[in-house]
Amino acid sequence: MMNYPSLTNDDIRKAGKREDLIRETAQQIVKDFAEFNLDIHFSGNVGDFYHELFGQMQKHVDRLMGENGERFFNLLYRIDVSDSEVTSYQQQFPEVSLPDVITELIIHRELKKILIRDFFRNGKA
Repeated sequence: MMNYPSLTNDDIRKAGKREDLIRETAQQIVKDFAEFNLDIHFSGNVGDFYHELFGQMQKHVDRLMGENGERFFNLLYRIDVSDSEVTSYQQQFPEVSLPDVITELIIHRELKKILIRDFFRNGKA
């Protein structure tokens, strides 16, 4: 029987404290955005990872939403953020703007990808 990595909110919070996972998540975000010619720069400062990347990503998300719907949806598809996730998160946090919701979901999804890779790389499956 195959084991699967746990991806609860608590697991994501714990992973957010591991420097190796933060660096890998930042690299994944930079790579995925670069495929759409969207520059994201990470200074390497893991202590400020979230704020540093969130601000850059949010600007791209906001601009794409207004200017290029097809490119925006292709980005979400590439990263694997679904409409249902966006809707669910918006319902949970109605006071948060849509670009902020989507940016947050992208960060969470990228971190989940890295957690899954880490899980299988370390032979826990």
